[in-house]
Amino acid sequence: MTEGRRVAAGAVVELRYELRQPDWSDAFHARGRVRGIKGRLQGLLLPVLFAVTVWLLVDNVLAAGSAFLGSLLGLVVRTGVLAARHAKMCAPLGPWTVTVGDSDDAVRFAGTHMETRRGWRSLGGYVETAAGFVLLTPAPYLLVVHYLPKRAIGRGDTDRLRGILDRHLPRHGGRPPRH
Repeated sequence: MTEGRRVAAGAVVELRYELRQPDWSDAFHARGRVRGIKGRLQGLLLPVLFAVTVWLLVDNVLAAGSAFLGSLLGLVVRTGVLAARHAKMCAPLGPWTVTVGDSDDAVRFAGTHMETRRGWRSLGGYVETAAGFVLLTPAPYLLVVHYLPKRAIGRGDTDRLRGILDRHLPRHGGRPPRH
């Protein structure tokens, strides 16, 4: 596995890493925080409807409560399953080299078999977690575009990357976590 850091002069940060399951889990949890209370309540809609349906059909509060708790557990497990699936799908792509800079090409993603560039206007914002930065699509979808792990850069470079992102994208999820 190749992980390292390289910072060019000026406002450019280069990261080299491989995405793992914990990276995807962190990204999905961060995206969930962006949805806010309204999004979390919408996420509870399916378990509540399922529990009410069970209660109406079986006429048993205990069965309805069990159905509700089972549905909630299913949502938690689903995030882990999605993270594992993304990690497995991305493993053949090998290590990524990601360059983030103040230019119009914003973020350059280079893998073993592909390369792509994203302009700042094609990104909707970012979320910073204790372990990385999650780049998101524009609202209303706010899907994960890419994950930039902090393990691939040093602390000073983390501050530089945060500065570049702050200049070009709205930050979701409040202040950055403490190190």
